[in-house]
Amino acid sequence: MSEEKKSISEQTNDIRRELDKLIGDEDQIQVDTDPDLPVLRQSTQPSVSYTELKDKSMKQAKKTISSLMKFYLDADIIENDEYIQAKKKMDEMTMASLIYQLKAGERALTTLLETIDGGELAPRMFEVLATLQKSMLDIIKSQTMYLMAAEESNKRIARDQEIYNKRRDQKEIEEAGGDVSDGNVVRGTKDLMAKIQQGINISDEIEDIDVDE
Repeated sequence: MSEEKKSISEQTNDIRRELDKLIGDEDQIQVDTDPDLPVLRQSTQPSVSYTELKDKSMKQAKKTISSLMKFYLDADIIENDEYIQAKKKMDEMTMASLIYQLKAGERALTTLLETIDGGELAPRMFEVLATLQKSMLDIIKSQTMYLMAAEESNKRIARDQEIYNKRRDQKEIEEAGGDVSDGNVVRGTKDLMAKIQQGINISDEIEDIDVDE
């Protein structure tokens, strides 16, 4: 063996000394000042409580669904009808889930982008980024479609409720001895009395015309 080459034991000692320098207390490497090491940028995003995020999502969902129902339905129907109450809770839960997934996905997407900007340029990171972006778009689409479906559902309920009220008023008129053959439906006793008074006035006008002739 030539003198230029070191023995195995000497090489082992050299490696041990290098390791001691790396992990020693006196010669610790300063990551912030060593230009030869890639430094990952620390995230400036504050930590998020996902429980709090879920609560905020539920509050936003309740506000959205309540505003939607109040736009199409009467307050007494929303407060007193059991089916409407149950539907309202289901809509709020579904909307809260969509909002929560969207907010959590936005945070994950931001964290991933910051990691890539910090120097993590592995191909797998970009694959995950593309998948996450596609998932975000799907969530946004699902949220929009659900809002449209909820709107159409409330419109249908409002139309059905109006038809039900007309049938109920028509039944009350028939029970009171009124005439609904002309297809006109009156609402309540006040409208019924107004119709009767109108009929009396028309009869008086006809009698006056006969007298004049």
